[in-house]
Amino acid sequence: MSETRQRFVDVDHARLYAEEVGEGEAITLLHGFLVDSGQWEREFAALAGTHRVLRYDARGFGRSEIAPGAYAHHRDLAAVLDACGIERTALLACSGGAATALDFVLEQPQRVSALIFVGAGYWGQFADRTPAARAFLQALHTFDVPGLIDSSLRAFTDGPRRGPDEVDAAVRRQVQVMSSRLFRRESSYWTRAAQDQSTPQPSALQRLHEIEVPAFLLVGGEDQPEVLELSTRLAEGIRGSRLQVVPDAGHHANLEASLLPDIRAWLAGPVRRLAAAG
Repeated sequence: MSETRQRFVDVDHARLYAEEVGEGEAITLLHGFLVDSGQWEREFAALAGTHRVLRYDARGFGRSEIAPGAYAHHRDLAAVLDACGIERTALLACSGGAATALDFVLEQPQRVSALIFVGAGYWGQFADRTPAARAFLQALHTFDVPGLIDSSLRAFTDGPRRGPDEVDAAVRRQVQVMSSRLFRRESSYWTRAAQDQSTPQPSALQRLHEIEVPAFLLVGGEDQPEVLELSTRLAEGIRGSRLQVVPDAGHHANLEASLLPDIRAWLAGPVRRLAAAG
């Protein structure tokens, strides 16, 4: 792998940590909102052989700051791309990162070459049907840090149908480290999300028909039912999209299964055909 280029990007009320590697067509990795950019360790290294790969910690995650003041995650994405001199990119995004990507592609469609989602989420679309998901929401309401770490693992890493001993122990530890780092922060996305985040109206879920870039939706078969249903809704609403369920994987499906062959095939197939047609 070529040398990693690190930087901090100043945005309104925050400073975001970003890193790049490789050369060529750009792909930007947007992590889920229970973890940080460490979610993409394998993809960051592997895709660098063929792409310019960018990943960053979203505001209030990992090594990125968060402070009082209005913001929008898709505007943060634009600021990071601008700082890195990236005009157009594919977006590989998980969970809350997919929400960021949806808002961004609708505001600046000319800057997105492809969408690849893993366990896509969107603002306000919380899982609440299973006991572990409800326990997570309760822990979030009281900001019970041990409860948040435990219930998020049970709800989203184990999933509704698996026990902890049925999940790869190394994967569970990896998620636990990132989630613990997040929820133990004095100031994080989750301590400030309701106060300062602004989201577009009407929401992206009402504008899916406007998205014209190819979209590939991957979702773990052991994820929460609401996540599976949202992925289906996105696939039905975005013209030319494809939905694939990843067996034996939870919310952060890329940590439990190698999605790289499917990601590479999508980048080399529908994306290139669309570019040729344009």
